[in-house]
Amino acid sequence: MSALSIKFVATTLLCVALLSTVNAQMIMEIDSSLSTKAQPQQVKYKGMKAVPYYYFDEYKIVYAKAGWLTTNSRSNVQGTISSSSQQLAFTMINGAGDTAIVNMSKDGLVQSSQNSWFPNITMSQGSQNVTALITSSADTLTWGLAASVANGVFTGAIKTDTEEYKLVPVKRMDNGRVAPFTLWVGFAIYKGDVEIGAVQATPKRNVWILPDLPADQKLKMAALCLAMIIEEQNEWLVQ
Repeated sequence: MSALSIKFVATTLLCVALLSTVNAQMIMEIDSSLSTKAQPQQVKYKGMKAVPYYYFDEYKIVYAKAGWLTTNSRSNVQGTISSSSQQLAFTMINGAGDTAIVNMSKDGLVQSSQNSWFPNITMSQGSQNVTALITSSADTLTWGLAASVANGVFTGAIKTDTEEYKLVPVKRMDNGRVAPFTLWVGFAIYKGDVEIGAVQATPKRNVWILPDLPADQKLKMAALCLAMIIEEQNEWLVQ
């Protein structure tokens, strides 16, 4: 092998190593309890639309629109979103053909038929607010999402008729550094003290979902993660 060829190979290997280091630095920090069980799934998209058709792993958006979507599935929608200034919706499917429908609203309030789903989240006039309802053909349980930012402080939660999950902003990358020029890079989803899912919205788009969750929960978790990526794209919370 000539000296030129050896130099070319060495340069190529160095570039690959540097690229791997840069990519590693672009992954957000998550708990080891999740990272040891779930690999980051890169989120890609098709089409140049207001709501791109995002997809990852076995999940993909097959329809999106501004406004509201309804479903004839056996999902029992017990929530409503009122006082909305902007709405969008999308339909997502998994590899088995199960469908999840997500209705998102800016500056709306998620409510059940009895009372507010999220009494601990104050959505004031001066804050940036996002709410969503997620239903699926896989079960009859509705998921609600509420997130609000006021003066740079984030509060958020995910709730069903029977359970509540914490939605926690993540500000650090997995190398310990705080990401510059943004309030956060993604969100971690906790059931109690256990991280069961996470979504990174910037600078790369990645999703982690605990693999031993039931299929219907993974379906809604995937839809929720794509909803948060769409939120970031539309800059509803970070302005």
